[in-house]
Amino acid sequence: MTMRTSKRSAQAGFSMVELVVSAALLGGLVYAVSVLSLSGGEAQEYARRLGRVTEITHDLLDQMRTEMVSSVRIFGSDAEGVANLAVLDLDGAPTPLADMRLPTITTGASLRPDSSGDEITGNSLFFTKLAWSDRFVCTSGGEYYVDVFRWVYYYLTPEGAGPSAGNPIGLNIVRIESEPLVDASGIERITNSTDQREVLEHLATASADANGDTHVECEIVWRKGALPSVLGTLRQIDETSWSLSNYPIDPRQDPFEVERTTELVQGLLSYRHHSIATNYARSSFGTGRYGLATNSGGGFPHGFEVQVVGPSTARQTVLHLVVCSTHLRGQWAWSREQVVVDTRDQ
Repeated sequence: MTMRTSKRSAQAGFSMVELVVSAALLGGLVYAVSVLSLSGGEAQEYARRLGRVTEITHDLLDQMRTEMVSSVRIFGSDAEGVANLAVLDLDGAPTPLADMRLPTITTGASLRPDSSGDEITGNSLFFTKLAWSDRFVCTSGGEYYVDVFRWVYYYLTPEGAGPSAGNPIGLNIVRIESEPLVDASGIERITNSTDQREVLEHLATASADANGDTHVECEIVWRKGALPSVLGTLRQIDETSWSLSNYPIDPRQDPFEVERTTELVQGLLSYRHHSIATNYARSSFGTGRYGLATNSGGGFPHGFEVQVVGPSTARQTVLHLVVCSTHLRGQWAWSREQVVVDTRDQ
């Protein structure tokens, strides 16, 4: 009896069917774990990209908002804005998108979507900011305050193949800053000719002001609100006499051109691997919230929209921005933000 039981126990084991079923179950379990792991990794990567694009969108808008707090004049699509933009040096900078528009400044309207024949939205931002206020004491004892400005221009530029059907990426945003521009009214208030020459020499040579601070050298004196074509709107400090010349002094070219800062100009998203969302993005991205979208001539407005409303003493500028990750795998990560900035035109 004992010998038979031992023999049967030695012959016991797994049948082929049991091994096949076990292997199938084990394979299914490994597959499920792999899928869950891969899905979890993709979800984690998407969350990371979503957080990054949200951070970048916020940073860009915050940069614009912070600069506009010191704005003294916002340019629109009128004669003044278009003429001033035309004399801003863009040579060597990224090429603007074909359809770039300044906003139409409206004094009596409120923020609103455009309607056909009543469009006020732009896809670029051009304004004057206060760079610094200069206080200088002349040898005569006369003390003078002069403001110094810079023009700032934000615009879209194609990147890679540019905007194309079915592709939400292909645009960058560029920031241009001009050379310093001395407020003409501050210079013209100096009625003593000797003091005026001293102040102009101080500004042109970047000597220390009354506070002991130094800034960059200034060459151009600018009259706010006047057209560049009008004689005296732009004048250059003549370093041979410390007077003002109505005409450019060599090597500055005639007619006047407002130069940009010498620093390298590139798209603000070039090193961040992101893009301003194009008109071809899904409707959920929210491009074209205010402007009437068109894809002709480079397209308008894409994911950067600007409106300026209200009287000069209480301007409201709305900046609407949609940024998209250029990561091509998985879901598109994008972010949309808007800010309204209160400014004044002086």
